[in-house]
Amino acid sequence: MKINIIILTLFFFFFSKLNAGQIFIVVKNIEEKVGSIHFALYDDADFFPDNEGKKIGFKKDVKEVIEQGVLIEDLEESYYAIAIYHDKNSNNKFDTFFAVPQERYGFSNNAPVFFGPPSFEEASFFVKNEEMIKIEISLR
Repeated sequence: MKINIIILTLFFFFFSKLNAGQIFIVVKNIEEKVGSIHFALYDDADFFPDNEGKKIGFKKDVKEVIEQGVLIEDLEESYYAIAIYHDKNSNNKFDTFFAVPQERYGFSNNAPVFFGPPSFEEASFFVKNEEMIKIEISLR
């Protein structure tokens, strides 16, 4: 009986991943190969781009991002938006001076920025099951 449950669980786990969506991110305009790039993936417009509202958040070494890009897997079919920043000094903060960014940043769809971040709608894109979306984000 235990073996049947284990096999059934593994079967479900394996086939549920086949239906999952993926996002491949390429970051453009990286001027310096130091520090890390912080990534935040959102699926809720009410929380974009607040730190507390991200679905997935992580950072990668700049050199790794340049050489390999970034792959996010196992995503449900939904609308998503991405916010990133280049943490050159590796202090794990998006540095600003009187609310003016001191580090480069970007959003999916290269959504425009006017006196604050873009809306979720401007930065969002749809990921289907069994689909890989390639997103290019230019740092500004």
